[in-house]
Amino acid sequence: MINALKSGASKPSRLPDLSLKTRLYAWWEGYDLSGLKTRRGRMADDAAARRDQEAEAEAEAAETEEENILGKAAKSGENRWGKPLWTPSRIDITEKLWGAGFSSPGGAEHISYLVRPIGLNPDKSALDLSAGLGGGARSMATEFGCWVNGLESSPLLAAAGMERSRKAGLEKRAPVELYDPEHFSYPRRVDAILYKEGMFAVHDKEQLFDGIEEILKPKGHLLITDYVLAPKVAPDSLADWTVKEPLEPNLWTLDRMKNAFAQRNLDLRISEDITNAHQQMIKTLLYEFTQYLAQISMTPETRATVLREAELWAGRVTAMNEGLRCYRFYALKPGE
Repeated sequence: MINALKSGASKPSRLPDLSLKTRLYAWWEGYDLSGLKTRRGRMADDAAARRDQEAEAEAEAAETEEENILGKAAKSGENRWGKPLWTPSRIDITEKLWGAGFSSPGGAEHISYLVRPIGLNPDKSALDLSAGLGGGARSMATEFGCWVNGLESSPLLAAAGMERSRKAGLEKRAPVELYDPEHFSYPRRVDAILYKEGMFAVHDKEQLFDGIEEILKPKGHLLITDYVLAPKVAPDSLADWTVKEPLEPNLWTLDRMKNAFAQRNLDLRISEDITNAHQQMIKTLLYEFTQYLAQISMTPETRATVLREAELWAGRVTAMNEGLRCYRFYALKPGE
């Protein structure tokens, strides 16, 4: 997605005199309108006019459908300051930043790399505890043919993710549902569980680990990537970062994370510091995105949303230089 944007942005040109809605729709959906020929007051030819009208009609239909779906969702959840954690505008921004169907760094190729040790196949079931917009769950279901239930703590993201799975024809193989990680339970046992950079904001991690261990089948796989506190780093050294996070972090040390696996008899096979790779991925995609944004027009609301999202991830990159680490944990549950 970002590569496509980057290549499209390399040849800036003046957009024709189309309506604002058509321009915004083209921006969000990746349509290239630079080839349309216009003149003041009317299109130069009927074919171009029809394309403009069709784009506007499609934009209106998509906008109405999205509003209806998200309007049925419960409140989007609040951040620590009592404001909505997610909004439709933020969802649009994150998909443009990280790729269609993704609300955080790491697209389909990254997910495929992460889950490689699990050996997913059509006979296995998986649970994604950081589903977001469901891109990871859908990519696993599509690539490996497995059944992946996505769980998401934001009502707005869960509703938007489920709608994207429905549109992809994966509402049964890769559904996205709402859950509360602070009071975790699940009615079925699964072969694998994935949790990608979300546990650091959960305050009752002990009950979450207990719930995860309980629903994992014997010989089940657990894969977690998350932020932890580096050894010999005082928590207050990250105070500038923690006070700006939308959800208050509850960082564990690396040793405490390892102990959580050991206490539940989960065989920790991989404990890998992936900070540098994670940091570089964020910086690269942010740079490409800002290069693209520099050549387009935005409403004040959209610009403010872009700025908040960029500051969030730039703050995490800075924190990783000051003692925040990103680790990959892979563990197996013993057989019965």
